[in-house]
Amino acid sequence: MTHGKSGRGDAHGKAILMGEHAVVYGFPAVAVPLPEIKVSAEATSREGDDWLDCTYYRGPLQNAPSELAGLRLLIVEGLERIKWRRPIGITIRSDIPAGYGLGSSAAVAAAVARALYHLAGAPLPRETLLELVAVSETMCHGEPSGVDAQATTGLDPLWFVRGRSPEIVAIPTPMYLVVAASSQPGNTRHTVQQVRALQERLGSGTGPIDRIGALTAASRPAIEHGDYPYLGALMIEVHRELAALNAATSEVEQLVAAALRHEALGAKLTGGGGGGSMVVLAKDIQQQRQLADVLMSAGATRVWTPIVRGTGLSAIN
Repeated sequence: MTHGKSGRGDAHGKAILMGEHAVVYGFPAVAVPLPEIKVSAEATSREGDDWLDCTYYRGPLQNAPSELAGLRLLIVEGLERIKWRRPIGITIRSDIPAGYGLGSSAAVAAAVARALYHLAGAPLPRETLLELVAVSETMCHGEPSGVDAQATTGLDPLWFVRGRSPEIVAIPTPMYLVVAASSQPGNTRHTVQQVRALQERLGSGTGPIDRIGALTAASRPAIEHGDYPYLGALMIEVHRELAALNAATSEVEQLVAAALRHEALGAKLTGGGGGGSMVVLAKDIQQQRQLADVLMSAGATRVWTPIVRGTGLSAIN
């Protein structure tokens, strides 16, 4: 039974264009928001137990499965911060597939945090929002870089270095992307741990992480000068390094190969890997649409066709 008082929050997906895994070690990453892939959350005052209603679980918050431990912790922390003492119901509706490197957990956390503060009529400074998302992300992923929290809560392409304020990346001409999901979700926490073990064996200054960092650093001037053929070449090289980290599955490799066979400028894994998604850079809108069809024929389960424009992003599907 509800009391009628409610609050709403929204967020959206994201894709990492360059810098996966290396961003955890202080190297830069380039992230683009995907506002056409949405998450909404509603927080409602109710009677009885605290309640959670989402795709994976519907029932008392305290009985939520371990997979939702990060979200549960965020809700508890958020309620303490807004000094909310009555039972609460949280309803979440998301178009972002979980486990696909598209920012699902961060977007859900951001939407829920916004809904809680809206319910309480309390201001939510961006710093506080990012802190609350980090509560959930740390539980989910072990050592999040923070890039997902930034990219799922804003509308600008971002240059992100851990521990620094993100910078908006200038986009002089439209960038046509295709984001495709494989049939297998990834496990970011597991892949991050696997990469960390490899990096500790190799040491700093050598290996795929450092090469990803250098390639990503080279991508910013390419983006800002509209040199998308060079950007595409850098993406391909980053994918090779991610494959060397065992982050790419055979299915994602097949999707990348299919895009490159059809003359995409670039194609690579996006996100943590071990399954998940890939991103393609197309020459123009016609090739973007063709590549979306190619990837579906090659086994992708879903595709999105974002167009990065200046300081924001729109979608044509």
